[in-house]
Amino acid sequence: MVDETKESLASNIRAFIAERLAAKLEPLSKAAEKKRSETPADQLAQVETQLLSDREELIEQYKPENWLTDAARRAGQISMVTHAPKYTHSDTRSTGVLLRPEDKQRYTQSELYIDSLSLDDLPVDVVGNAAALDVARLLQLEGRDSTLLDEVAAGNSPALNELALSDEQAQEWLQGFQAALQDKALTSGQLSKQLYFPVAESYHLISPLYASSLSHNLHEKLTDSFYSEHTKTLRQARKGEKFHPDDLVIFPNIAIQSFGGTKPQNISQLNTKRYGRAYLLSSQPPNWEHKSSIPAKGKQAFWTEYNQRAWKTAKFLQRYLEGIFKRTSTLERRDRRAELVDELVDTLLLCAANIQHQSDKRGWSAESDLTLAEQLWLDPHRSELDAAFRTEREKKEWQGEIARQFAAWLNNQISKKSELLYAGDDEFHKWQKLLERKLLLLKDDLEVAA
Repeated sequence: MVDETKESLASNIRAFIAERLAAKLEPLSKAAEKKRSETPADQLAQVETQLLSDREELIEQYKPENWLTDAARRAGQISMVTHAPKYTHSDTRSTGVLLRPEDKQRYTQSELYIDSLSLDDLPVDVVGNAAALDVARLLQLEGRDSTLLDEVAAGNSPALNELALSDEQAQEWLQGFQAALQDKALTSGQLSKQLYFPVAESYHLISPLYASSLSHNLHEKLTDSFYSEHTKTLRQARKGEKFHPDDLVIFPNIAIQSFGGTKPQNISQLNTKRYGRAYLLSSQPPNWEHKSSIPAKGKQAFWTEYNQRAWKTAKFLQRYLEGIFKRTSTLERRDRRAELVDELVDTLLLCAANIQHQSDKRGWSAESDLTLAEQLWLDPHRSELDAAFRTEREKKEWQGEIARQFAAWLNNQISKKSELLYAGDDEFHKWQKLLERKLLLLKDDLEVAA
């Protein structure tokens, strides 16, 4: 769909050239004023003539038809790329690659990895002569429904046709700008990384290129997550232990890779925008801490251990319920509440599984202070030693008792230190009714886990 609120691409090109002219005229005017102040009166007329000539020459140079002719001639000094070579070595002579949206159809995207094909829109990077970066900015100008780069890549540019004085001139510009889209020949410089891949009785030379566009997209995503006002609000809520309906996304253990040193512009245009930095996400596997403790001492030994793992989620649920206490019940809010309860149930089962799987300690519950239902649940391997225990366990009556204990624990967590959510007997039964389906599923999961 064409956005009629935007200026046409041809209008934006004219405005771009006019801005560049204005940037040149300002210092020229200042230099002219200084020249006039230093010139004797009898020579002023001659100087004024020269100053006027210089100004007219500059204005002539920046007429759209003249400036575009020069820009098209300089376009070959840069390359528009999505995968740039100089991230490997700043002096490499290798060529880059521009991955266009239509090119993605030639490749198969993997669902296991995030790569350049994962993005709907790849920001275009620029490598080459820094003095010709104005040509790159020109090609990236947007119109109502396309960029100049899109039109040049398609081989037909209505915007250039509108600005040109003749069809021949428009074609000359088009061919000139196309030189920035790809290098004349693919080359791999000796300073680049190179792999020789065996194919039949020969080899293919593979030169890995840095996915600059993908890196830039990741950089913007992470920068927003670090410094946006919304993120600051979420962090303040977390620091103040206050409820907020949105999730705070955190990227731990991030590394920063630098390219170009003090001259990031020598690498690429996007590298300059990133100040030479690129973020690397941690790929370290989780460091699981195996805890082999047995909750044998104290009547609340298991629930104390469970509370240490689940209290944060329970606290978040309490604040969420306080936040929606006087609001109309909606499907979204009920689903969110159910998700938090599911998370508590999952933590409960995981906590129990860590105890149940310690078969080398079978029978430990016989000397514990736990209730019979908790013994039957947490020490399943005791059935191998105690026939009466096995018979009692097979009745499965203990499952309902465990579910009721969980409901009591959750009821206590919700009402604890809350000015809004006081839970007496009536509230407890409401919670039991609300949790009835969850507890029925919980009983099935208790048997599976055991």
